Amino acid sequence: MKTTLSILIIVKSLPWRFKGGIQTHSWDLARALQAKGHQVTILTGGAFLKGQVQNDHEGISVLEIPFFPGRYLPAISFLAEELAFNLRVKSWVKKNHQRYDIIHTQGRSGYLLYQLPQVHHKLIQTIHGHTGTEAASDLHNLNAKIHSFFAQKWETKTLSIARRTIAVSQDLKRSVERSHQVGSEAISVIPNGVGGNESHPNLPTEKRVKRFVFVGRLHPVKGLVPLIKEIAEAPQPLFLDIIGEGPQWKELEELILDLGLSRQVRMLGAYPNAAIQMLLPHYQGLILPSVYESQGIVLLEANLCGIPVIASDLPSIQESVLNRKNGILCPIDRPEEFIKAMEYLQENPREAKKMGLMGQSWVKENFNWSKIADQTIDLYHQLAS
Repeated sequence: MKTTLSILIIVKSLPWRFKGGIQTHSWDLARALQAKGHQVTILTGGAFLKGQVQNDHEGISVLEIPFFPGRYLPAISFLAEELAFNLRVKSWVKKNHQRYDIIHTQGRSGYLLYQLPQVHHKLIQTIHGHTGTEAASDLHNLNAKIHSFFAQKWETKTLSIARRTIAVSQDLKRSVERSHQVGSEAISVIPNGVGGNESHPNLPTEKRVKRFVFVGRLHPVKGLVPLIKEIAEAPQPLFLDIIGEGPQWKELEELILDLGLSRQVRMLGAYPNAAIQMLLPHYQGLILPSVYESQGIVLLEANLCGIPVIASDLPSIQESVLNRKNGILCPIDRPEEFIKAMEYLQENPREAKKMGLMGQSWVKENFNWSKIADQTIDLYHQLAS
C-alpha cells in the first residue's frame, strides 16, 4: 500500500493573486493531491513588509514568505523580482526541507535550490515553457533579454541535479532535450489538467453571443497584432473580446483605435478564473494565434466549457487539439487562415457545436485532474522509494 506523502509545492504566486497558467496549474494540482489523501503545503510569495503568513485554503497549508518587490526596479525588474523570491525560497527550504518527502517546484520558482545538495534527492521540477522563447519574440525588450540570460543558466543547473523534470507536453520535452542536451529518461511528460467538480453548461447556439474570445497574457508571443490587422481587412465584420493583461496592452489598444475596430475588438482586462469559466460557454469559440505555446491550457478550458477552439498549428497544440474534431488549427504564418476559421464557425453553428461537444468529452477523458494527479503521485512514489 502506498504511503501518504508530505509534499511541498513552490510557486511564486497563486491564481487569486495573478491569473496565469502556472498559477492555476499549481493550485489545481495541490487540490487534486490533497483529495488523494496527501499532505500538501504551498510555498508562495507574500508582502515584503508583512513577514511570513500561514493560511489554510481548502485543507492546504499556504505559506506566504516576504520578498523584495524587484518589479519596481527599472530595466531589471523581471530578473530582480524572480531572484528576490528565489533567494527567500532557498533560505526557507534550507531550514525546513526535512519536513517534506517531495519538493516540487513550478516554472522558474525554486531555481536556486540546485545550490542545496541536501534536497537534490527529493527535488522535482515542472517546466511549463522554454525560458528563452518569450525573450526571443520581444528582442527590443532589454529587461526580458537580461532576465532570460540568467534564467536559462538556472534552468540548466536545475535540470542537471533534479531527480526528475516534468514537461507539460511531448513537444516541450523534445525542446528541452535539444537545448540543454539532457537524456530522455530525465524528463517525464505529464500534461496540465483542467476542471474540478464544477459543472459546465452547454448553451444552445442561439444563446451564444456572436463574438470570439482570446484569454491570456498580452505579449507578442500570443500573435494578437497580426490577427487584429486581419480582422480589419475581413469582408464581413468579426467580433473579438480580449481577456487578459500584460506588456502589450498599450500597443494593442492603440492598434484597435487606429484601425477603427473599437466596436469589433474589445479589451476587457483581467478577470478572475471563476468569472472566465462562466463567460466562456457564451462565446462562439476561443482563439489562440500564438507563435509559441508549451501546451495551451486555455484551449482545454474552452473545450471543457463546450466551445470549439481556433489555434496555431504548433506541435504542442496538436497534442490537445485534433484538427476539425475539437477545433481548427491554422498555420502561424498565415493570419488570414484564422479569419477563415472564425467565419467557418460563425456560418456553421451545428458543426461548431459538434466540435465543442467532442472537445468537452476529449478533455474530460484525457485531461481531468484526478488522472493527472495519479500520474504525478506515481512519479513521487518512484522517487520517494
